[in-house]
Amino acid sequence: MKTTQISFKIPDFLLTTLNLDRKEFTEQSRIYTAMQLFKEHKLSSGQAATIAGMDKYRFWMELGKHGIPLIDYDPSELKDELKRFNK
Repeated sequence: MKTTQISFKIPDFLLTTLNLDRKEFTEQSRIYTAMQLFKEHKLSSGQAATIAGMDKYRFWMELGKHGIPLIDYDPSELKDELKRFNK
């Protein structure tokens, strides 16, 4: 798989404020970015797990820790899904 490296700079004091080292901050940034993109329905859970650097089962656990539902239907979508199961 072809990859692209993404990097950005932050002031050193932010790492101190967050009590994180570079590696921890990078890992958390990847996870938070992945969760947000999943929450916004821009990525599947598998794609988001790849960004987070973990398998999808561990990513699902992270979603749960942060109160982000794995399945997020709006009421009309859920009603349509349930109709399919009742047939």
